[in-house]
This record gives sequence, C-alpha cells and structure tokens, in this order.
Amino acid sequence: MDHDTLERVKRIAIGIAVLLGFLLFLLVAAWNSVFHYARPGEMLVVISKSGKDLPQGQLLAGPGEKGPLRETLGEGRHFIMPVVYEVERHRATEIPALKVGVVRSKVGKELPESRILADEGEKGIRRRLLPPGRHRLNPYAYDVEIQDAVVIKPGFVGFVTRLVGPEAKGKFAQPGEKGILEEVLQPGIYYLNPYEFRVREVEVGLNQVSFLGRDRISFPSKDAFDISLDATVEWELEPAKVAQVIDEFGARKEIEDKVLIAQSRSIGRLEGSIYGAKEFLLGDGRKKIQSSFEEKLVDKVKDKGVHVHSAYIRAIRIPENLLVPIRSSFVAKEKELTAKEQEVTKKSAATLEREQRLIEQRRQEVRFETAAMVAEIQAEATKEVGSIEAQTRELVAGKQREIAQIEAKTTELLGRAKADVERMLGEARAGLFKLKVQAFGGDAAAFARYAFSEALPPDLRIQLVQTGEGTFWTDLHLTGQGGMDKLWGKVVQEQRKQSRERGQR
Repeated sequence: MDHDTLERVKRIAIGIAVLLGFLLFLLVAAWNSVFHYARPGEMLVVISKSGKDLPQGQLLAGPGEKGPLRETLGEGRHFIMPVVYEVERHRATEIPALKVGVVRSKVGKELPESRILADEGEKGIRRRLLPPGRHRLNPYAYDVEIQDAVVIKPGFVGFVTRLVGPEAKGKFAQPGEKGILEEVLQPGIYYLNPYEFRVREVEVGLNQVSFLGRDRISFPSKDAFDISLDATVEWELEPAKVAQVIDEFGARKEIEDKVLIAQSRSIGRLEGSIYGAKEFLLGDGRKKIQSSFEEKLVDKVKDKGVHVHSAYIRAIRIPENLLVPIRSSFVAKEKELTAKEQEVTKKSAATLEREQRLIEQRRQEVRFETAAMVAEIQAEATKEVGSIEAQTRELVAGKQREIAQIEAKTTELLGRAKADVERMLGEARAGLFKLKVQAFGGDAAAFARYAFSEALPPDLRIQLVQTGEGTFWTDLHLTGQGGMDKLWGKVVQEQRKQSRERGQR
C-alpha cells in the first residue's frame, strides 16, 4: 500500500470515528432529555410547558394547565417528554432527629380570621408537622421551617399552654381551648407544633430550702426570750398538680418564697411561742418542737400541690445569759444524779463481793460432795464388776465341760464311721475281684494272665531273632526310656497287688 492510499484510509477512519462520536453524543443527549434521573436525596419537579395559564393566585397546575405540577418525582429514573414538559432538580426536605418540620402552605383556601393554623387544603401554617425523615414537598407550594422537638428530661415535667383556640371557660383549658392544660408531659420526646403549644420544663425532683444565718426563723418564747432556729426543708412538686401550682404561683423561686418560706416562718413563730426557753434545751421539748414543726408544715402545703419530705431543725439558738444558768442548774442536777449512782454502784460492788464469796463457798461444797459421790460410785462399780467376772468364769467352765463331752462323742462317732468305711471298702474290693474272676469263667490263671497283660506298657515291642540253627532267642525291646526294667517293674507291682487282694479275702 502506497503513501496516498494510507492517507486516504486514515482520513476515512477519522471521519467514521467523528461520526460515531457525534451519533453517540446525540444518543446520550436524547436519552437524558427523555429519561431524567433523581439521585438519592433529590426530587424532580415537572413543569408543564403547554396548556391553559393558571388562574391568579393558583401556583400548581392541574390536568391541561400550564405550570408546575403538584406531584413530585422521587429517586430513580423517569420518562418525561422533553417537548411537553420541563424538569427541575431539587433537594428533598431532610428533618434531623429531635427536630420537626413546620409546613407553611402557599396553596389552598384562605383561613378565617379566627384561626391561625391550617388543615389539609388550606393556606397558612399547617397544624400537622413533619416528623424526622425525608419528605418530598413541592417547593412551589410549600415552605418548611425546622424547629426543635420538645424533650422533657428525667426529673422534669412539661407545663403545657395551648396558644390557639377559643379562650378557656374554666381554670384549665379543655380540648380545643386556649389556655393552660391540666395534664403535664412526662419525661420523653414530643413532636408538638410550636405555633400551637408552648412547653416549659418544670423540675419535680427533690429541692431544698434552708434557713441559716440571716434567714433563721426568729421568734419570742413563751417566757419572752428571743429564740432562733436553723432549719432545712426538703420538698418537691407533685407531678399531677404541676399545672395548678405553676398557674397559681409561677416558677420554682416564687413557689419557695410564697409557699415554703412563708409557711415555715409562720409555723415556726406560732409553734415556738408555745414553749418556754428552758424546754428548747431538754430532749423531750426539742423532740416535740421538731415533730410539731414538720407535721404542721406538711399539712399546710399539701393542698398547694407541694410535698414536703422533711423539715429538720438543725440547731436552736438561745440567749447566752439564759443558757448559762440553765446549763449550770442542769449540770448540778446531773452531778447529783451521778453521785447517787456512784453510791448505788458502791453498794452493788459490796453486794457483788459477798455474793462471789458465797458462790466460792458453795463451789467448794459441791466439789467435796462430788468427790464423795464419785468414790461411792467407783466402789459400787468395782463390786459389780467382781460379781460379773465370777458369774462369767462359772459360765465359761460350764461351757467348757459341755464342749469336752461333745468332742468325746464326736471322736467316738468318727472312729466308728472310719471302721465302717474300711470294712465296706474291703467288702467292695473282694466283690470286685470275685466279679472279675467270674468274668473269666472262674479260671484264676486266665484272670492272672489278663492282669499281667493289663500291666504291660502300651509301647512294648517283642522281636524274635534267630541266633543259630534251630534256636530262637527272644529279644524284647521297649520304646522310650526304662527298657526291661520298666516292664519288670510293672509286672512286680501287679503281682504285689494281686497278693494283697488274696490276703484280704
């Protein structure tokens, strides 16, 4: 291929590549103009480019109308005709955790003048909230304002006031009425419209108010002495009556000032003036004052929705010019009582010593009496043991005599039995020999030969050897060890056995 041809082929290839690229661009452009993709967290607003113009005040288009369509398209790919419709891409509304979305509708019927919150199909701030999450609201029709959710922490309750509706007829607002709600919110998370409800956290845990220093409770005693008390009151609001208390008194500081401090001072003065100054020093008097102060305070504030856990008088302050003589008199009495107790103690010590000596004397008497009783018991035991041993020896001798008699009888019986056995064995042997002889027809010689042959060993071998003309010598061979000695030994044993049997017969 020459150079010109190569250049022509290269130009054709470049032209084809450019054409393919242009066609691919047209295809992608056509695809994107027809298929629109909404990424995660996005939405598509479709605007109609044909149809009737919208009436004045209408923001969203319906069928056959020109303008933004009411419905939005969610995540994914959607087919939309490019000539008829236009597409806008918007972010979806994200409501974070512990937040709410307040929706302001720009479409719908106008609200009456008496109403502030709108329902579905009405224009204005909607009563219904958007909870945490992702929401696709058409930005042409709705604005969303993100507000904090109501969070009531442990140890608190929510004091709720409704901001909309007709004025409450009673002390507390009923459903739909404007005013303070009797029910409070317990600890938790609540999604409430801030344009409909106002919530204030009120602490219901244990609180404390103290009367110390300049704030002491001061009053004159019954005998006109100036007395002052240091006291501490622990209290809390009853959760069911929080709305009533807050409505009547206000916040915690007002409750302490108007209820607890005022009542504590009043009760302290009234109850303290009943007692004389001396009674504040003694244990019983102090106990009565403490008990009376706490009981009266608990009873007074109970109907106010305040619960007093304790009202403790920490110290009672008495003038020093009164305290010294009372204390001296009290100390003198205590010393007198101490002297009397010491005298009683000495008497008790002498009595104790005398009783201890009597106890020791009685202990010695018991020891001697015990030793005498032990000796007497040991003598009786020795006597009884000797008697038992004598009886035991007598019984043992009797049993030994019986055992000797039984052994003699046993020996006699065994001797007779042994003689009978020997006699019976001899008779049995004789009978057996007689039967054997009878089996050979009474021929004793034949029986002797039989007995002789039975005594021969089973491995006996007899061989006849010719040692000379006309003479035979018998050569006897036995297999194994012993030879002829073994054979003659058996023959001799059999002859002795037969001799014994004849001797017995």
